[in-house]
Amino acid sequence: MGTKEEKNETTIEQSFEILEDIITKMESSDISLDESFALYKTGMEELQHASSKIEQTKKAVMAISKDGSLEVFEGDE
Repeated sequence: MGTKEEKNETTIEQSFEILEDIITKMESSDISLDESFALYKTGMEELQHASSKIEQTKKAVMAISKDGSLEVFEGDE
Protein backbone atom coordinates (compact mmCIF):
# COMPACT_ATOMS: atom_id res chain seq x y z
CA MET A 1 0.00 0.00 0.00
CA GLY A 2 2.94 2.33 0.39
CA THR A 3 6.32 2.82 1.88
CA LYS A 4 6.96 3.04 5.59
CA GLU A 5 7.52 6.81 5.23
CA GLU A 6 4.07 7.23 3.66
CA LYS A 7 2.45 5.24 6.51
CA ASN A 8 3.88 7.67 9.08
CA GLU A 9 1.89 10.45 7.44
CA THR A 10 -1.39 8.51 7.51
CA THR A 11 -3.79 9.86 10.12
CA ILE A 12 -5.62 7.62 12.57
CA GLU A 13 -8.86 8.36 10.75
CA GLN A 14 -7.31 7.37 7.41
CA SER A 15 -6.05 4.13 8.95
CA PHE A 16 -9.55 3.30 10.16
CA GLU A 17 -10.97 4.02 6.69
CA ILE A 18 -8.36 1.71 5.15
CA LEU A 19 -9.21 -0.99 7.68
CA GLU A 20 -12.93 -0.65 6.98
CA ASP A 21 -12.25 -1.02 3.26
CA ILE A 22 -10.13 -4.13 3.89
CA ILE A 23 -12.87 -5.69 6.03
CA THR A 24 -15.46 -5.02 3.34
CA LYS A 25 -13.24 -6.62 0.70
CA MET A 26 -12.50 -9.63 2.91
CA GLU A 27 -16.20 -10.18 3.56
CA SER A 28 -16.80 -10.37 -0.18
CA SER A 29 -17.38 -13.85 -1.55
CA ASP A 30 -15.51 -12.85 -4.73
CA ILE A 31 -12.09 -12.81 -3.09
CA SER A 32 -9.45 -15.50 -3.51
CA LEU A 33 -7.48 -17.03 -0.66
CA ASP A 34 -4.29 -15.30 -1.85
CA GLU A 35 -6.07 -11.93 -1.90
CA SER A 36 -7.43 -12.62 1.59
CA PHE A 37 -3.94 -13.28 2.93
CA ALA A 38 -2.57 -10.13 1.27
CA LEU A 39 -5.42 -8.03 2.68
CA TYR A 40 -4.97 -9.59 6.11
CA LYS A 41 -1.26 -8.70 6.09
CA THR A 42 -1.98 -5.14 4.98
CA GLY A 43 -4.73 -4.84 7.58
CA MET A 44 -2.45 -6.00 10.39
CA GLU A 45 0.23 -3.50 9.32
CA GLU A 46 -2.35 -0.71 9.22
CA LEU A 47 -3.75 -1.74 12.61
CA GLN A 48 -0.24 -1.66 14.09
CA HIS A 49 0.32 1.80 12.60
CA ALA A 50 -2.98 3.12 13.99
CA SER A 51 -2.24 1.60 17.39
CA SER A 52 1.17 3.29 17.42
CA LYS A 53 -0.35 6.66 16.52
CA ILE A 54 -2.97 6.28 19.25
CA GLU A 55 -0.27 5.43 21.80
CA GLN A 56 1.79 8.47 20.75
CA THR A 57 -1.26 10.70 21.11
CA LYS A 58 -2.07 9.20 24.50
CA LYS A 59 1.48 9.85 25.75
CA ALA A 60 1.39 13.43 24.43
CA VAL A 61 -1.91 14.12 26.17
CA MET A 62 -0.58 12.62 29.38
CA ALA A 63 2.52 14.83 29.11
CA ILE A 64 0.35 17.92 28.69
CA SER A 65 -1.96 17.14 31.58
CA LYS A 66 0.82 16.10 33.96
CA ASP A 67 2.02 19.61 34.85
CA GLY A 68 -0.02 21.85 32.58
CA SER A 69 2.83 22.70 30.24
CA LEU A 70 2.96 21.84 26.58
CA GLU A 71 5.49 19.19 25.69
CA VAL A 72 6.01 17.66 22.28
CA PHE A 73 6.14 13.89 22.26
CA GLU A 74 8.87 12.88 19.84
CA GLY A 75 9.36 9.16 20.23
CA ASP A 76 9.09 6.06 22.34
CA GLU A 77 9.91 5.97 26.01
